[in-house]
Amino acid sequence: MNVLYFHQFFKTPTEGGSIRSYLLARTLVENGHEVTMITTHNAPKTVKNIAGIRVIYLHVPYDNTYKFWRRIIAFLSYSYLACRTSMRHKAIDCCYIMTTPLTTGMIGLFNKFFYKRPYFFEVGDLWPLVPIEMGFIRAWPLKYLTRWMEKTFYRHSIGNIGMSPPITSHIQSIAPSVATETIYNISDCAFFQPTEKQKSTNEFVICYTGTFGLANDLFRVISIAEQVQNLPIRFVMVGAGADKPAIEQLIADKQLKNVEIRGFSDKKAMAKLMEQSDAMLISFANYSSLFTGSPNKLFDALAAGKLIITNFDGWIAELIYQAKCGVHFVHDSSDSFKEKITPFLDNPELLHSYQINSRQLAERQFDLKLQAPKFLSFVERLVHAKDS
Repeated sequence: MNVLYFHQFFKTPTEGGSIRSYLLARTLVENGHEVTMITTHNAPKTVKNIAGIRVIYLHVPYDNTYKFWRRIIAFLSYSYLACRTSMRHKAIDCCYIMTTPLTTGMIGLFNKFFYKRPYFFEVGDLWPLVPIEMGFIRAWPLKYLTRWMEKTFYRHSIGNIGMSPPITSHIQSIAPSVATETIYNISDCAFFQPTEKQKSTNEFVICYTGTFGLANDLFRVISIAEQVQNLPIRFVMVGAGADKPAIEQLIADKQLKNVEIRGFSDKKAMAKLMEQSDAMLISFANYSSLFTGSPNKLFDALAAGKLIITNFDGWIAELIYQAKCGVHFVHDSSDSFKEKITPFLDNPELLHSYQINSRQLAERQFDLKLQAPKFLSFVERLVHAKDS
């Protein structure tokens, strides 16, 4: 097959962030398919060959500090330029489109109706439900428009991919006649290996990696850190985003010694951070639509064999509870946090057993060796069925 793969925020292992699209595109290449990845960066347009993937980098400036409507402009710019770029390609068997943003669905419709190319639609976050619930989209015409877009994109695809069970269920409720599959985010068990923690102190190290934004509500994490200064816990927070300067200032104002802020790092540095940590914190603001997501930090931490800590309910909380590899606490309660964490501070054997369970869950359910064949089979089967 000749595949056009669209992901606005495509990352490689040498960059910080999720490399899911890199791994899936490489899976296609390793099985004899041609893949052209159409993505963006802040520099001028360029083309690279990365692990057999032809990557076209479009010039669409973007930064995690952008406000909501400036992000929308960047999303629309990418969709427009991606459509124009796709016009120059011939003999395409299918398009594979990664969201967010939801606006990438316009690329699928453009290729379907003007070039008769079927498209797959991969969904990692429930747009527009998330921005509606968080109050970014308030006007009823915009709510109607974005919900109409969501339905249209799902219903016109050849196949939809949900990255978590609740996302898959949501898609199926909107487009029941379209083939839909759950293909989880990926635990790279070959790269992340459980290792004995490199101890410089006797502190219990909890790391957070990712975006410092409204959806992550890290101010509440700082508030909890302030309340547990009497415990031997250290928070290491790695990433970037609009809220980062304010969070750094808050830490300085409160003179917190148990919180450390670092910048984004590549995958090797992330593995080093995991070696120095006991647990991974996954934080979301208290909006139920966010709880359906599939954050890549969860799957990296499982592969590295770390205790998982969340501040929300939902499928992830249920997953780690059943696998006995993590805990979740009441969103803004330091008392709940202390209650859930103290057993692991007092009992190293309990911590070790949960960490072993994390790695076993990654190997059993989320390893690339399991997700890649599932992905490949779904795509090949539907494209071949259409051609036959």
